[in-house]
Formats: sequence, structure tokens, C-alpha cells
Amino acid sequence: MRFSIYLNAQTRGPHEDVGIIETLTRQALEATRAGVRGIVLTEHHFSGYNTYGDNFMYAAHLAALAPRGTRFSLAVAVPPLHNPMRLAQRCNLLDILTGGELIVGFAAGGSPLEYAGMGRDPSQRHAQMMHNLDILEAALAKRPDDPPLEWETAFERGTLHTRIMPAAHHRAAPAFARATQSDSGAEWTGRKGWYLFTAREKPQPLTARWRVYERALRDGGLGEEAVQDRLDWSMVQKQVYVADTDEQAEREIRERLVLMAEHQRRSFGMVKDVRDAAHLKSVVGVSPQNPDEFLDQAMLIGHPGSVSEQIREYEAAGVRHMALLFNYGFMSPEVSGRSLRLFLDQVLPAFG
Repeated sequence: MRFSIYLNAQTRGPHEDVGIIETLTRQALEATRAGVRGIVLTEHHFSGYNTYGDNFMYAAHLAALAPRGTRFSLAVAVPPLHNPMRLAQRCNLLDILTGGELIVGFAAGGSPLEYAGMGRDPSQRHAQMMHNLDILEAALAKRPDDPPLEWETAFERGTLHTRIMPAAHHRAAPAFARATQSDSGAEWTGRKGWYLFTAREKPQPLTARWRVYERALRDGGLGEEAVQDRLDWSMVQKQVYVADTDEQAEREIRERLVLMAEHQRRSFGMVKDVRDAAHLKSVVGVSPQNPDEFLDQAMLIGHPGSVSEQIREYEAAGVRHMALLFNYGFMSPEVSGRSLRLFLDQVLPAFG
């Protein structure tokens, strides 16, 4: 089992932004210097999630500070919110800045607040994502002497005459992943030879999904070394809280879930007029507005031994990489830092 630290802290306003980003930077470096293998960054805008906004720019900053060999995963970039030419360029540049230690994950996103701010229609998000990914891959594959690439999205159009500049670190493009909550999505991802990102799921259904994914990797023609690499770095994301006792962990986390649910209701309540908003309220499955379900499916909480046992269940399901979120629910640096330190000191060593 390998671990990444997932950075997605929420902010309540501009008075908190600088301090949160400074705390996230400090905690990411603390974790990777202690043996956590990777850093995971997500894409959010306007909604109070992740605070830093631009995961490409923040990853570039952290890549210059983190230990050499740290694996960066973007979970995710949202293609409908980007110009596909600029997205291709940013993928390749970040691949260089991380020394080739990059996996760019893609998903359709889901926040109607973010789609509204970017001037996009969320009701077409899945079709737009797949269409924009086709354009992205064609652009990355284009050579300077190929015929011009004419492209068009729902919002823009253009012609690529030469190539995407720069090239990636040591291949035509960086490694890609798809974030999905379904077995059909896992099969599509495996046949593409991409990495699989998923979240908020229990070990039992993940066992079946990982089998679907592995079978699709082999059916897609990947060699054994490549199959094992995909399985090594495909991931499940969880929110974590480590305390001295299970009772303390649950008591303190339930307080956080109340704050997270209130924040979610405010964010979605601002865009009631956005088409398809009702279908986007729980894009990654369970919501903190149902705290019992959220605790059961989205979280690993308890004393260090208990958290280790919960991780072993995912390991037994075939999961080899977990992205762990320690700073969320408007935690102070002291609260999130104590949980992270307990994990680094008493959980991480149990996994080598």
C-alpha cells in the first residue's frame, strides 16, 4: 500500500485563504518528507473547496519543494471548464516540472456553482468531457508536419497548425486517469490503459470494480509491467481523522460534518436556477448531509490501530494506493496537523 496526501481544504472567506494555503503547503511537505509517496490536487472554483483554485499552478509550486520522486496526481481536471489546447499545454508543462511524476485525472465535475461561474451548461457535462478529451488527445498526438487539426467545442473553435508546445517529459503526453464511480467507467478506463481514480466506496464493491478494471487493462493489450504500474497508482480517496480513541474521533468528526453540510447547502443554494443542478448535488456519491452514510463510506476514522485495520480492508480488496484527505471541514492547523502527525508516526510505519 502506498499513500498520497490529498489537498482539498475548504475556506469560509478571503480572510482564511492565505493561511489555509500556507498550511496545506506545510502539511504536504511534512507528509512527503515522512514517506508519503504522492500529492493529490483537485480542481474547484468559486465554491469554497480546495481554496487554491488552480491545481496545475499549485502542483508546479509544490513540485519545486517536495522530495524528488514525489508523484503528483490531479484528481481531477475538468475538461469542459478548459480550452482544450491550453489544457494540453498545461498537462505537458506540468509533466516536465514534476520530472515525469504526473498523472492527470479527468472527470466531468459537478458543482453547478462552478459551471455557472465559468459560463458552462452542466447538463451537458459528460458529453462535453468526452468530446473535449478526444480533442485533447488528438492535439497531443499531432506532429508539426501533420495536416492542421480543426477543433470545436460547445464554446470555442480553432485550428492547430503545428504542435502542442512543450512536449511532455519523456513521452507524447503525461499519464492520464479517469475518475469514475461506476464499473462501466472502470472498464472504459482500463481499455484506454489509463489509471483509475475513485472515492467514497466500501471495500466489497471495490473488489469487483478492481477486477473489472484489471481485466479491461489486459483486454486493451497492455503488457504485464504496465498493468502492474496502473494497479500500483490507481487510487481510492478517503477523508481521514486519527485521534487517541475511536470515540474521540467520531465525536469530533461529527461536529465537522455539520459544518461541511451547512457549507454545501449554501453553495448549491446560490444556483437554484442552473439547469440540472439537482442532479449534481452529490457527484461523488455520499454527502455530509447524511452523516452516518458519509462516515461509513467516505471516511477512515479512529485511533491509529483502528485506522490501520480499515486500510488493511482496502488492501485486501486489491487497492494499492490511497489518497488521504486530512484537512477539511474548516479544521484549524492544529487539529488537522495532530491527525496527520498521528498517521505519520503510528499508521504509516505499519505499511512499510
